Amino acid sequence: MTPKSNASPRLPSTLLSEATDCVTARSLAAVSLHRDLNGIGSKMNSAGCVAINSSATAAGGGAGLGREIGCDATITGDGDGHDDTTNRRATAVTGRPATTPETATGIQYKLFVALETLFTVVLIAIDLVKVVGLALVPLLYEIYTIAVPRREKDVRGQLVLITGGGNGLGRAMAHLFAARGAHLVLVDVDLEAAERTCTELKRESGGTTKAWAYRVDVSKYEECRELAVRMERDGCGPVDILINNAGIILFAFVGEASVERENAVMDVNLKSHVWMTRVFLDGMVKRKKGHIVGVSSMSGMYAFPWGVVYSATKFAVSGFMASLTEQLRIQGLSRYVRTTCVNPYYVTTRKEVVEFLQKPRFEALTVDKAAAEIVQGILRQDFVVTVPRLFGVFTRFMLLFPVRVQQFVRDYIMREHELNDKLNR
Repeated sequence: MTPKSNASPRLPSTLLSEATDCVTARSLAAVSLHRDLNGIGSKMNSAGCVAINSSATAAGGGAGLGREIGCDATITGDGDGHDDTTNRRATAVTGRPATTPETATGIQYKLFVALETLFTVVLIAIDLVKVVGLALVPLLYEIYTIAVPRREKDVRGQLVLITGGGNGLGRAMAHLFAARGAHLVLVDVDLEAAERTCTELKRESGGTTKAWAYRVDVSKYEECRELAVRMERDGCGPVDILINNAGIILFAFVGEASVERENAVMDVNLKSHVWMTRVFLDGMVKRKKGHIVGVSSMSGMYAFPWGVVYSATKFAVSGFMASLTEQLRIQGLSRYVRTTCVNPYYVTTRKEVVEFLQKPRFEALTVDKAAAEIVQGILRQDFVVTVPRLFGVFTRFMLLFPVRVQQFVRDYIMREHELNDKLNR
């Protein structure tokens, strides 16, 4: 019998390196096979891991390494010629081969992987059939509503808050909601314009419409929060429909506008949606009643080359509204708090738009026409409203094609190079 030594035996560096490589390469496969093939896993553990651990422990000082190598050695074959290598390494360390007649073969391992893959594919196929079955009815309903629009909800007595409500599209929407019996809160940095619009609403309704005007920089969270406090103090009541309409137009390539101007566009066009929604969403959730509208743009669906920063902010608004819609759905609140993302084509709201559109292939929308279609979409509680409606269908269809194909559409159908003479200067 060989006398025991006080010093722990050391494995040769080359053998230790090979064992470590073996452990790293096979450990995940060993654990997976051990868990899933219960009968084989148990035999492998007893025949391989236990034997090697026992030998390594008897050798002294290398129990942890023995356990790792032992678990690796139980994978005896993968059909690629590794069986003998694994056995030689295990034999060199432990004094006995890892392979036994009871351990899993490479064919068994490959069979397990194939069955697992097949099982995953079957589950996906079952889920796909389920989705098609569940989606068929709403899909047919959406097609039906193109010809026969959904019934508009009644907003009599409800409070509608519109940012950018003193001028342009916001003002036009305010008149349409007031004509349906709603009360209005108009928020604008141009307080005089908001107050003037409120006066018009009250006069046209014979005094039955309640309207309030507030000067707020909606790009600042503190001012949005203060607005809610002021509204409560003034007795406006809870907000039923929030329309985030405020925005700044910027027709410029990257680097053409000042940093200050681009920063203002990003602040107002995106932050106003986030801050106003954050301030008023909680009240809607508590009352289980509300509707949040984000006014984006067709340039938030279809990249707009003449205003890169502006188009980026509108893509951000579309993403914000889509995410908010999903948040409310998974929270179980979508039945009570609705969302609508509005994507209008060019609207002649301001002088900048009129001056920019020198030779459009498709005529720009008038403010009244755009406002009418947007309000109808909100009252139908559509998730997405594109104005004109068919432009949205065309845009989604075009995005299915490669970018180079889309560029042909831009050049020969949209004729974007003719919109403005910037490229010809």
